[in-house]
Amino acid sequence: LTNQVNQLVGDLLFISRSESGTIEIDKQPTPLPDILLEMHQEARVLAEKKHIAITLTSHAPLIIVNGDRQRLRQLFMIIITNAINYTKPEGAITVNLDSDGTSTRITVADNGIGIPEEDLPHVFQRFYRVKQKRQDLARSGSGLGLPIAKWIAEAHNGTISIVSVLDRGTTVTIKLPLHRHRAPRQWIGTP
Repeated sequence: LTNQVNQLVGDLLFISRSESGTIEIDKQPTPLPDILLEMHQEARVLAEKKHIAITLTSHAPLIIVNGDRQRLRQLFMIIITNAINYTKPEGAITVNLDSDGTSTRITVADNGIGIPEEDLPHVFQRFYRVKQKRQDLARSGSGLGLPIAKWIAEAHNGTISIVSVLDRGTTVTIKLPLHRHRAPRQWIGTP
């Protein structure tokens, strides 16, 4: 119970600070595979308790985004933890990273209980919780995780979207622009 209260207070503070513009995003060139590997290792500990397999795949070379490492970790942990919470024991989750040369796409796909179609347009609203018919997998969250994830993605000039099929699973897709290397200024003649 204490952890749930602490999580709720932390989420409410984050939402309040995001609305007032007091959250600083410290964007630096950040290697995304490093963060995802860390998240994968942490998530495996949670997933093993439910005998859920988590696979991390990458179809791109080194991917660097202009991002805040701490906030990106928070974003991915929210999405991966949701996948674990709503996947049945013995289920599977795949985290995939790829790039098209201008942006990177991270997908987190599970074969969990899914989200009813009528709920999908509302999942990024604050305090919105999908009413689960099967209480065995329902978790007591604050309904703030996905709104926080959306805020972090948008603060990085990215997007987040969800597709889901009831009883088949959910796929969350996060797109972030790649870090652009700027060439140093060259002077023509004398400076």
